[in-house]
This record gives sequence, C-alpha cells and structure tokens, in this order.
Amino acid sequence: MAFFSVVISVLNQVATLTDSLASLYQQTYRDFEVIAVDGGSTDGSYQLLEQHAGKGRLRLYRQDEGGAQEARNFGAEQARAAWLVFFDADSILLFDHLSRLADAIGKHADIELFVNAYQQMEGHRRLPRTASLPSGVTTRREALAAIAQHDFIHTGATCIRRGRFLALGGFPLGGLRDDGDIYFWLKVLCELAAIHYDNTVTCLWLSDDRNGNRDAGEPAPPRSDAEWLAQCSARLSWREARYLRATINRKVLARAARKKRLGLSVKAELAAISLSGLGLSHCARVAVLMLPQSCYERYRK
Repeated sequence: MAFFSVVISVLNQVATLTDSLASLYQQTYRDFEVIAVDGGSTDGSYQLLEQHAGKGRLRLYRQDEGGAQEARNFGAEQARAAWLVFFDADSILLFDHLSRLADAIGKHADIELFVNAYQQMEGHRRLPRTASLPSGVTTRREALAAIAQHDFIHTGATCIRRGRFLALGGFPLGGLRDDGDIYFWLKVLCELAAIHYDNTVTCLWLSDDRNGNRDAGEPAPPRSDAEWLAQCSARLSWREARYLRATINRKVLARAARKKRLGLSVKAELAAISLSGLGLSHCARVAVLMLPQSCYERYRK
C-alpha cells in the first residue's frame, strides 16, 4: 500500500496539466499513488489523463457533474493510503514536496495536518510572499491568528490523514461551496490542537486572473455559515473564535470587492459580516464598499 494518495481534480486544464503531472512524477519520494478525477473536461484534459492511466501512472475517474470539491471528496473515498495529498492541475510541485511531508510525518506521529508553503506564479514570475509562520508544530491559536491575516494554507500544498478528512465530511458543498477550501481548512484548524507547517516553498500555484471573478457574478449562497460558525466555535477560546470570525470577514470582503468591481450589489456580503470579528482594516474596507458605485469608481482611480 502506498504511503500517500495524491488526489488531483481536473476540469479543462490541458494547458497546464502536462507540466503539473511531470512535476508530480519527478518527486524524489516515490511511495505514492495518483488518483485523477476529471469533472467533464472538453479541452483534451481527459484524453491526456487516459494516456497516463494507460501507462499505469494513475487511476482515472470521470464525473460529469459537480466541481472541484466533489472531485476531491470522491478521490479521497477511492484512496488507499493513510495520507491524502491534494494537488491541482494549475500547480507545480518542487522535487522535495512529498519528501518533506514524509519527513515531517515521521517526526510528528501525533499531527494529522501538514502544510507546506506555497507561492503564486504570474507567468514565469513568482509573486512576493506574504509574511508566514515559522517552520514546526503550530498551535491552533497560532494557526488561526495567521490565517486571519492571510491564506497561508493552499489546498495544493496540504497533507491530511485520510481518516480525519473523511470523519470531517470532506470539502463542503451546497451553501458553503464558495471558498469551500478555506472553510474546510478552518474547520480542520478548529478541530485539531496543533498542525505542522513547513515554511519552505514546495508548491507553485499558477495565478489566473480568470479565477478572480469566477464566482463574483453568481447569487450569494444560502446563509449556512451561521450554523457552521457555531459548530466550529464550540471548542474555541474567545480569542480563537475571534480569529475565526476575522478570517471569514476577510474572505467575505474579498468576494464583495470582486462583485463591486463588476458593478454588482454587495448587500448580501455586507450583511454577512460578523461584528465580533471586525477589525479596523475591515471597517475601512466596509466603508469603501458602501460607497455609491460612481463614487467607488472614482475612489479606485
């Protein structure tokens, strides 16, 4: 049985898929299986995956309905290893990604979530990294404080024990589909007393401007976050719960900004802001988002 199950979800990403798979096959740590789940690609991605499956490099499944979250959840169910590594078809793994995860797991048998540092790419240029955590075991409070400031967790740079992933129900669907990645990782952080973080970049994420507005024009999802927040906050200290709410505020405001730039209403997002997690920087952003569209456009110029 493999040590890692690498789960990759694919949907019309033939332009980056070849390089992404090559970076996976070039890992120095070799004890892993690859599970690819195609979401109904029409650009040749599925045919490319079929070629790799025919050579025994991966197990291939096809789901014509659903998105990346459903694909990842399905892939996790098919996995045979004890550890899940999620990988995206728009990412490149450096040669030591899996080896660093394996080394960390060997040293910290009680940890169930391992996170490696990532860096966004724009073309062939690496974008500047935001301040991050030091390498090593990170407490829940430290992790929540960090993620309230920036997304130090990128799904394509994570490794989680399969049993824990399945017990938590996998990536959220339905009302929490938008930003489902971050909602799931927040849930994990609330569940675990500590995680392991490696500040060495081993994952390069291709930045795509098309992703910035992928959900901006869609109606706001049903408000299921209140119940979700109550469940996740139950075991947290007051300060940890505040960090959790601040993180959600940050994500809601980011979505609102995308919509505002398109001239769409942001009433639903502003109504979803948690006052108990509102910081000074959030207040300033809320004030800007409340400007009439004409004033907002002048402000942006």
